[in-house]
Amino acid sequence: MKHKYLKHWLDSPQTLKRFWLVIFVLLIFSVFAELFVTHSHSGFMYSFGFSAWFGFGVAVLSIGISKVWKRFLKRKDTYYDE
Repeated sequence: MKHKYLKHWLDSPQTLKRFWLVIFVLLIFSVFAELFVTHSHSGFMYSFGFSAWFGFGVAVLSIGISKVWKRFLKRKDTYYDE
């Protein structure tokens, strides 16, 4: 029987550190893989690490769009009290 005061393993600070380490290693691996894979693209797609910086840019853009949408879609604090 689990006790209520025990935290879930995902709430542990060590898990968060491991998560960021795995993400960082995967990012480095994806940039490093660009050295060995040949692509037939044109223009800026030939730049080193295109997949990494393009993915980062799309993530930042999607976060920005979601923050703008939040202003229009959020409900008032008293919505459920009525």
